[in-house]
Amino acid sequence: MIHAILFAALLQTAPAAAPSPPPPVDCTDADHSAFNFWVGDWDVSATGTDTVVARSTISSTAGGCAIEEDYHQTVGPGGVPATYHGVSFSAFDARGGVWRQFYMDSGGSVTVFEGGVRDGAMVLQAPARGGAVQRMTVSPERDGSVRQRGESSTDGGATWSPGYDFTYRRR
Repeated sequence: MIHAILFAALLQTAPAAAPSPPPPVDCTDADHSAFNFWVGDWDVSATGTDTVVARSTISSTAGGCAIEEDYHQTVGPGGVPATYHGVSFSAFDARGGVWRQFYMDSGGSVTVFEGGVRDGAMVLQAPARGGAVQRMTVSPERDGSVRQRGESSTDGGATWSPGYDFTYRRR
């Protein structure tokens, strides 16, 4: 009998209010806009040269909460013609307090970078084959260009070997 009374009382109570939706994310804050210096239409050259080897369009997307890169390289190392295409999506993950970049290319490679701003540059790292680590540093330069350097480490980041080094100049 007591169970029947409790059950009847439960049926008569008002349903619990649905939780309110979280407030919208403001992607204009310093954390979310830390990579905006890279947004633009660019001619890309090996640093120290004027020879354009690629074109890259970096745009704000997802209501200003992410950055999308569309990279087309036509000249490879040694001036050899190349056909290379890469696409990336970068965004600040407020829950983790880090930037993440998802990069994929025409060779079928997929790399997931993670990091943040260090000394005014965006520094992102990703695991590589055999326990190695890749590091990409994207930094705004005083002349309005952007420099992107790639490095790798096989000793957990104690030492770094240079990879690519590009300068992005606005078209």
